[in-house]
Amino acid sequence: MLVLSYILSILGLLSMICASLIKGKNMKLILFFVFCGNVLVATSYLVGGSGINGAAACYLGGLQTLINYFFESKNKPLPKWLIATYALAIIVLNIWVAKGISALGILVIVASLTFILCIGQKNGAKYRFWTTVNMILWCIYDILSKSYSVLLTHIPQLTFTIVGTIIHDRKKNSAINL
Repeated sequence: MLVLSYILSILGLLSMICASLIKGKNMKLILFFVFCGNVLVATSYLVGGSGINGAAACYLGGLQTLINYFFESKNKPLPKWLIATYALAIIVLNIWVAKGISALGILVIVASLTFILCIGQKNGAKYRFWTTVNMILWCIYDILSKSYSVLLTHIPQLTFTIVGTIIHDRKKNSAINL
């Protein structure tokens, strides 16, 4: 099963690399690749036998990405109540899965909350900024939870997000107005 975990992680990585390297305002395509990547990485956490919090958060992230995809495809803004629901769902899910609050659970909650910022952007530059923050947090989680197969996904994803930033966003310092 460990080999399958690594294979799923690699496929998730390829999907997320595609998302990180898409230029401009094509958020619909970015969201498609992010959805695929989340489902693959979540399954990798489960198959690898560790990181149940990470798996739950990634499956929830996949669902959130799918919902955002439909809003983006209709050119509609995300309602504030939906964003609040995302945040509440992340907190409740992680407390439930962990059967309480732990340091690792808090890290997953914070990483998942930054993911909401990733998928809620309207352009690739802002997506890449928040993905960098998100990936740093997930790398820390992977090390602490000993989910090394997924760490092998998150480190290259962080690297390619930075490469995408250098390629597409370095001359557009004003593009990342947070």
